[in-house]
Amino acid sequence: MVKNRNLMILAGVLVVLLAISFFQTQGHEQSTSRSTTDVLIEGALSAEDLERITLGRGDQPAAVDLVKGPTGWLVASAYDAPANQSRVDALLRNLTDLSGEFRAEKAAVLPDFGLDTASAVTLRGTATGGSEAFGLDVGNAPERATGNFVRRPDSDRVYLTQVNVLSSLGLYSGPDTPKSSHFIDLQCVREDRLDVDRIILDDGGARLEMAKTFAMTEPAPDDTTGAVPEIDRNTWEWNLEHPETKALAKTKADGVLGALVSLRAVDVDDPAVVPADYGLDAPYRTATLEFEDGTRKVLEFGADRPEEDGKQAGTWMRVHGDKAI
Repeated sequence: MVKNRNLMILAGVLVVLLAISFFQTQGHEQSTSRSTTDVLIEGALSAEDLERITLGRGDQPAAVDLVKGPTGWLVASAYDAPANQSRVDALLRNLTDLSGEFRAEKAAVLPDFGLDTASAVTLRGTATGGSEAFGLDVGNAPERATGNFVRRPDSDRVYLTQVNVLSSLGLYSGPDTPKSSHFIDLQCVREDRLDVDRIILDDGGARLEMAKTFAMTEPAPDDTTGAVPEIDRNTWEWNLEHPETKALAKTKADGVLGALVSLRAVDVDDPAVVPADYGLDAPYRTATLEFEDGTRKVLEFGADRPEEDGKQAGTWMRVHGDKAI
């Protein structure tokens, strides 16, 4: 009798455990077998329809602040420096019609996906007129797979995207605080070398002036229209005009031209600071480009910046009349 009673008790416990297991399994299946994909950001996102994009992380919700200005996008978090439009567009392409596969729905597991408040990278977009255009929190990338774990703001539902959202923020090693430098247009000088006729270099009073001498295209020998020779702006030689007059080696002079018409910066700084702090109150060195139409662009070079605090060494410069440094 005792043995039978023990067997009955054990059988009852087994039934209870099986019931618990069944309901847990059912609950798990219900939470993970929901619709495999959901659209997280509906519709196409265009820079023309937005007025602000903020990117942040943790206690820096607006580490990067992009705003639309009268002539284009600006990086407000970097002294209103012009934004690289292609990178703004690339971000919005990645977010357009963004969908994700459901992975979990429990606040306790958010840190496992890098989606807790302290870890997640936050993206917020404001439409023209001030309404919310999109919102997304981005966490870790899965192992041996593409995409990122994401969630909507104020939701514990975790999804896995097919696109790598973090890469369009310049974050290639996982969640981190976004940096303004990724979105700044650092191409501070961009000119067509064919448009430049003269270059004037001034290094503390030592002045060099060099000018192009263009080839001439003669009329055909049998031309009877009275045509005159025409300048061929695609073919030239260089001559030094000051402090003496002589022919210059074309390859070397073209090298100087190429360097000056395409200058890319590594950083920007606060234009409100006294120019003397950058050595730009009375620039010691200048390079002047004179164009076909007679206009000039003066490049001013100031003090050197040493490498420190993770900042790259270089020389401060600005285009005369521009705000950016």
